Amino acid sequence: MVKKILLLSLFVFLVVALATNSALAQSRELTILTWAHFVLSSDEFLEKLAQEFGQQKGITIRVDKVSLNDVPSKLAAEVTSGAGHDVVLLMNYSTALYKDHLIPLNDVLAKIEEKYGPYQPAAEEASKIGNDWYSVPCYYTPSPGVYRKDYFEEAGVNPPDTWEDLLKAAEKLYQTGHPVGLPISHCGDSNDWLFQVLAAFGAHAVDQNGEVTINSDQTKEAINYVKNLFKYMPQDVLSWDGAGNNRWILSEVGSYIINSLSIVVAARNEFPQIFENLGLVLPPRGPQGRYSTTSLYAYGVTKWSPNQELAKEFLLFLLEKANFKGWVEASGGYNMPLFKDLTPFEDLSSWKTYPDIEVVFQIGDFYHLALWPAPAGGKAQLTYDSYIIPDMFAYAVTEQMTVEEAIQWAEKQLEEIWLK
Repeated sequence: MVKKILLLSLFVFLVVALATNSALAQSRELTILTWAHFVLSSDEFLEKLAQEFGQQKGITIRVDKVSLNDVPSKLAAEVTSGAGHDVVLLMNYSTALYKDHLIPLNDVLAKIEEKYGPYQPAAEEASKIGNDWYSVPCYYTPSPGVYRKDYFEEAGVNPPDTWEDLLKAAEKLYQTGHPVGLPISHCGDSNDWLFQVLAAFGAHAVDQNGEVTINSDQTKEAINYVKNLFKYMPQDVLSWDGAGNNRWILSEVGSYIINSLSIVVAARNEFPQIFENLGLVLPPRGPQGRYSTTSLYAYGVTKWSPNQELAKEFLLFLLEKANFKGWVEASGGYNMPLFKDLTPFEDLSSWKTYPDIEVVFQIGDFYHLALWPAPAGGKAQLTYDSYIIPDMFAYAVTEQMTVEEAIQWAEKQLEEIWLK
């Protein structure tokens, strides 16, 4: 009798324990902070993957999407409070900025590179600090030169391979009523192409040791080049926002921009006549080489997360070949993987309709974060967000300052950030 009672008690205990564990599992919630993607279907696919993962693990999973401009303030608030999401979006220099609030992900990255091979250098610039990876680089938004083939043909010029080619073409395109357009204003696109110009002429705002190096003959050369190019651009490039490039091409006046593939997606979906006349070329090459920069998107796991191992499993699930490839496809090709070998993605149907898609696949070979080779971190992000470089060029091209005065002004602004 005693034995039966003990067995019955043990059975009841196991039933209660299993029920309790099941209830706990069902009550567990994995939370993800990301941005509201420009391509809605990308977010829809991410949500689908998240729910599939939740079902596999028997947990609740929540994907919170905020506007791109609100991501930095949302993330900063969570860091300040030491509480929030398990998995967070980290753009550009955010990983280095918040490293002390993230867990290392070396084991996750090792498994990802086993599948796809090594990442491009820009991925390490964004996500690897010292010997440790603190975020998983997912994709970037390559920005080729986008041009109207019909306008270039009308002007009798070829698509530019070098900055000097672009200057020569710009004069003729201006004469035919179809100027090139590149922003010199407070927007990310402005930062990006102007940092490219500097690097292509051998100039850098800050060197690899964190020393301010903007005051150089190479910077003067770059500014004088942009002054000449500005003569053949619409004057309102001085006030363009982030959509200025796209509007310029879609206006059926503009002939050339440097922009992410959002313009190609927009033209393909809504302006087929424009889409048929679009061509893509690599960003121009300068005396010291060819460079490209644009936004990079990565995901990290927070130290305050109670679900760190589960969060790591989710990132591995997201990067499984079928899942990741489907995510890229759902974005219409906007989400470009950061791996050196893009062979697994070249057959995506969304890219088969793109003009000159081989150009897009090559851009990663020239891609760096904007302040490269400066050390990653908060100072680099603050420099980018302060629009010091676009302002330096704007002062010079509008002749509010001489070239030398504009450089000296920028040097002072940079020193206030980097010498603290």
